[in-house]
Amino acid sequence: MQMHFAMMQSRVLAVGVQLDLFSRLADGLDRAPLLAAALGASERGLRMLLDALTALGLLTKTEDRYGLTALARAHLVRSSPDYVGAMLETDDIWNAWSRLAEAVRSGRAVDPVERRERAETFFPMLIRSLHVMNRAPAERLAAALCADSAHTARMALDVACGSGIWGIALALAAPSARVTAHDFPAVLTETRGYVARSGLADRFDYLAGDLNEVDFGTDRFDVAILGNIVHSEGERSSRALFSRLYRALRPGGRLAIADLVPNDNRTGPPMALLFALNMLVNTERGDTFTLPEYTAWLREAGFARVQTVDIGLHLGADASAILGEKASGA
Repeated sequence: MQMHFAMMQSRVLAVGVQLDLFSRLADGLDRAPLLAAALGASERGLRMLLDALTALGLLTKTEDRYGLTALARAHLVRSSPDYVGAMLETDDIWNAWSRLAEAVRSGRAVDPVERRERAETFFPMLIRSLHVMNRAPAERLAAALCADSAHTARMALDVACGSGIWGIALALAAPSARVTAHDFPAVLTETRGYVARSGLADRFDYLAGDLNEVDFGTDRFDVAILGNIVHSEGERSSRALFSRLYRALRPGGRLAIADLVPNDNRTGPPMALLFALNMLVNTERGDTFTLPEYTAWLREAGFARVQTVDIGLHLGADASAILGEKASGA
């Protein structure tokens, strides 16, 4: 029963965001009648929603006054720099999951998000949430990449960069690094804004195009980063991409992959396997992959050494990034 009704919490949270209820509470509208009038909602319905949000730990309630918890104030008020509600402002993800049975039967998404026309509308919305959610793991990955004095990240490539958070974290950790941010043109418009707000505009270059077609060059980069990319691309595209990035890296260069990785038998952790289904309903070939699979594909591409580094909580699960290193004499 808990699993069946888990969708209730999802809808309560999403509707609270879609009504911009948290921002109105931050503005001082703290009673159901005031909020109902401001939002054009029924007082009865809004009172029920407010009480449910209180029970879920997102609001406080004293007599008939409601307030924001610290968590909601930080992450659900639209003016907050740490706002993550953008991915809930539309029902795109919810609607995709509502067609799970159809996707399981056919083995493919009804409306894949990675095609350019769809991607350039879907991802600018999504990355506003992911920028905040990926900040801490990106900082941990950057620290790991900069910890080894034998490797200097002078030139870095952030592939399908979204907001640019992985490249931004690396640039902040390595003051001498220059980052090339790659993505579709409309997404890079968003990236430039995040980079400028981070004070790094003079240290970023931009490469527009489809990651399956764009020319990354040869022997250009010390580090290439795939932050949450492999799961949407699937096996065939990712294996080809690893080979192209191997060529783009200088001798001794490293490819860093941050993603959700199931255990070897694909029995857990739950989020890594639920996310595989998220790829089924949203992409043409996406999936999540085990460490032995990554290791085999990286070695196939030519990487001489494969290791992992802890990046902490990532997309709701404890995670490790995978590093493939190109031999120094390659």
